[in-house]
Amino acid sequence: MKKRSEVDVKETWKIEDMYASDEVFYKEIEDVKTRALDFSKKYKNLSSVEEVYKSLKEYSDIYGIVGNLGTFAGISMEVDTTDEHMSKRYAKFCDEESKISGILSFYEPALAKIEKNILTEVGKEHPEFTYFIEKIEKKQAHLLGDEAEAVLAKLSPSLDAPYRNYNDMRYGDMDFENFSYEGEEIILNHNTFEEYLEADPRTDLRREAFKRYHDVLRKYENADASVYNTQVSNEKRQADIRGYESVFHYLLARQDVDFDIYENQLDTIMEKLAPHMRKYATIIKKHYGLEKMTYADLKLGIDPDYEIEVDIQKAREYILDGLSPLGKEYVSYLDKAFSDRWIDYSQNIGKRTGAFCASPYNSHPFIMTTYNSGMSQVMTLAHELGHACQGIYSNANQEALLADMSMYFVEAPSTANEITMERYLLNRAKDKRERLWVLSTMIGKTYYHNFVTHFLEASFQRDVYRAVERGESLGASDFNKMFKENLQKFWQDAVELDEGSELTWMRQPHYYMGLYPYTYSAGLTIGTIISDKIVNGDDEDRKRWIEVLKMGGSKGPIDLAKAAGVDMTTTKALEEAIAFIGSIIDEIDDLLTELDMYK
Repeated sequence: MKKRSEVDVKETWKIEDMYASDEVFYKEIEDVKTRALDFSKKYKNLSSVEEVYKSLKEYSDIYGIVGNLGTFAGISMEVDTTDEHMSKRYAKFCDEESKISGILSFYEPALAKIEKNILTEVGKEHPEFTYFIEKIEKKQAHLLGDEAEAVLAKLSPSLDAPYRNYNDMRYGDMDFENFSYEGEEIILNHNTFEEYLEADPRTDLRREAFKRYHDVLRKYENADASVYNTQVSNEKRQADIRGYESVFHYLLARQDVDFDIYENQLDTIMEKLAPHMRKYATIIKKHYGLEKMTYADLKLGIDPDYEIEVDIQKAREYILDGLSPLGKEYVSYLDKAFSDRWIDYSQNIGKRTGAFCASPYNSHPFIMTTYNSGMSQVMTLAHELGHACQGIYSNANQEALLADMSMYFVEAPSTANEITMERYLLNRAKDKRERLWVLSTMIGKTYYHNFVTHFLEASFQRDVYRAVERGESLGASDFNKMFKENLQKFWQDAVELDEGSELTWMRQPHYYMGLYPYTYSAGLTIGTIISDKIVNGDDEDRKRWIEVLKMGGSKGPIDLAKAAGVDMTTTKALEEAIAFIGSIIDEIDDLLTELDMYK
């Protein structure tokens, strides 16, 4: 792999669109710090509707600028974790941001103390801030005194340190050795394993790569466990300090989601999705003629010889055509993402695995991925572009304070795009073999990753927090045991668990982002239903979806789903999505039989 400095600039994002230089970046930090100080002097005492409104506007503007600074510092580091300059710049931002947060920490408690009739009047006269005011009122019982809030704000770099420690260990310290297979040198690192090797059709190579990869992870399991334990302990302490019923209630309050919805969602997936996925595992075993189906074999694709190679220009054409039902304006944003270098798709040393989209308030979105010319990567791009377009619509129509959707809903716009692209490919399929390939991509990539992978993370995470609530001290052996038990419960005797499978908890950073993993299945449930409306509905369905994207974080996630026509207060929509997954797996089985592709 190339060093970052050796990559063709056309494969990288134009990060200078945010800040042209370090000097501009650091000046913005000083300017916003001055604004925060002025704000704190100006709005120490709030007593009128007009004063509250003006303070909200100024607070929102400062919030947007700080968000831009954090995005710039954070995502710059993600594309090259070996660059110390990026790390130092991010550390500098975190230090300065904690000071700014400390300065502003008085504000939300001050709002919460204002007479309710004043806040109600502000909401009526300025509905753009209504939901933010409602959230403040909900938080009122959990807000601390001014000094305590200031101390916690200033401690934010320390409280956020576990996530940085995890990334430093994963991308900075873990050292993999290449190995030889039948005379071929196999490059082993995070990217090659997750992008290629764990789905390689050569069984001996795939399983050997799995073993070697997880052997390296094992060397770091105690350090990783210590970092993760610090994370969950910090969250539990903050939940207790703020008087929440449990760490679950503390973390779910950030998403504005009821505990029962969270619990029912996880229980329903374990009960109803697992049997379908066990059948899928059996299909893979039969298709490849494996003597045994192991955990190291689960990422195998169906009919990999049919995989279509797609260069980035062709990917662009597919995406613009496939998502055209969303309208000319939407497609124009997709086009600009490619033409104006919003996407960083290079493969370089030090680049983190996976993909993400950041949508800073005062800038265009930025997408990071590693493009390997597979059609599945086209789906990933469509997914991230869903986040990007949602960010564009939200930022253009909401105040910065209310631009970001709840984490519970945020994966809906992205997965809706991903499934819409797959429906597009299904409709274009020339024959049964191509249809088989698209259906297997839907299960093996979209639904496996977003439903199964993230569900198993979420189920493990729930066990961890339950143990923390019981006051248990946790280490690597506990995390390994918990993850393995979840794997056993989900896969039962359909999959044999390789040594190292229990270390899967070490492979994702999602545990450092609150209760994030379970939200993927919520987003995908909404996305599945919305995608059907985009492809098979009418213009009103599509217009309604665009209007929901414009709402951003101006409503809670359950209300956003309702506005889009999906009821998430019960498990009905989730069960419909699971049944849809089951129907795809059944059709894959039928097509493999018809095409005589079982060994």
